Amino acid sequence: MVKTRDGVSSGKCSCDKCRPTKKPVRYRFNFLKHMNLRHGNYETITSISYLTEKYGEKRAENIFRFVKCIHKQINSGVNRISDLQASSILPWTRVRLFLLLVTLSQRGGSDYWMEKDGEVRDPPKLKVKEKDVSRVDSEEPKPYGTLIEEVMRQNINENFNESEHDENYVFSSIWANFMEGLINHFLEKVIIPNSEKKVCQQLYKPMMKIISLYNEYNELMEKSERNGFLPANQDPSASINSDVENCVENGKLQTAQRLLWQARQDIPKTISKELTLLSEMYATLSADEQDFELDEFVCSAEEYIELEYLPCLIDVLFDNCGTIYFWKIMIVLEPFFYYIEEVVDEDSASLQEESAKPDPRVVTLEKICQVAAEQDWI
Repeated sequence: MVKTRDGVSSGKCSCDKCRPTKKPVRYRFNFLKHMNLRHGNYETITSISYLTEKYGEKRAENIFRFVKCIHKQINSGVNRISDLQASSILPWTRVRLFLLLVTLSQRGGSDYWMEKDGEVRDPPKLKVKEKDVSRVDSEEPKPYGTLIEEVMRQNINENFNESEHDENYVFSSIWANFMEGLINHFLEKVIIPNSEKKVCQQLYKPMMKIISLYNEYNELMEKSERNGFLPANQDPSASINSDVENCVENGKLQTAQRLLWQARQDIPKTISKELTLLSEMYATLSADEQDFELDEFVCSAEEYIELEYLPCLIDVLFDNCGTIYFWKIMIVLEPFFYYIEEVVDEDSASLQEESAKPDPRVVTLEKICQVAAEQDWI
């Protein structure tokens, strides 16, 4: 028991045994802070000041968004991988990851494409030591190929055969897949959401007009039924009294009922047509906007990514090779090397889509409403 200044016991003890144990602080990985960047110019070429000075404000903005997107992916991925997981990577996996990096380093950059005199360089030769894993000690066929062949066959091209393709094909495939993987990641995480936001903003008012029409229609029908002016779900022609057809009041009531009944049939059809048109506009505008933004990004950033960013990123990875962060980052980056669209049976896929595919009009409404809520338009 511990007494306070006024002599009242607080009931708490401050000794080491009774003091609550502090939870260990988990440090969040940050690529720019925790990687060794001293031997290269990675920080320089990814800074907004450098990008603006060299490429102009508009191109610099697109490039900088791309770099931030890649950093975010690396940081979040590394933070999800524990040290135990990274230190438990199998030797074959380490070899495969390192081979991917080495192969990637053989392609791209200004030094590869041109000699000083402007002539196109011959592809670099892959140096293989005599005691490399690709060496076959007997003529007996093996269930596996060389290391490069296995990487290519499993992750790049299932039909790859090293005897039919030269090393330039290997370098090009690795490089092209990695480039496409990075760009498509940026497309998915940045370009598509940004395009959807722009399109939803354009279609927000048309959508609200449809919703307003729908609400007014429902209110009209409910009020008419509540007042007994139009019986629910009943054709007014069935309730006409032939004995009073010549009465003026009944004639007016009959006409009004028929008009309301016709409205009950026509307005939902009008709303349905408007919803279909809205959905079609959304699909068309989204595709156009995504194509436009992707083309603009590629025109702005492709040269930078190939000639500056990737060579510097590769240098950083080699400088940090073997560290716990290196293996974590390679695990995060590995999927980008394998950008392959799965080939599925068209017949079975179409049947599944038909049975499980939701109404695109509903999906469009949900998407616009979701973006509107996120952007506080509502």
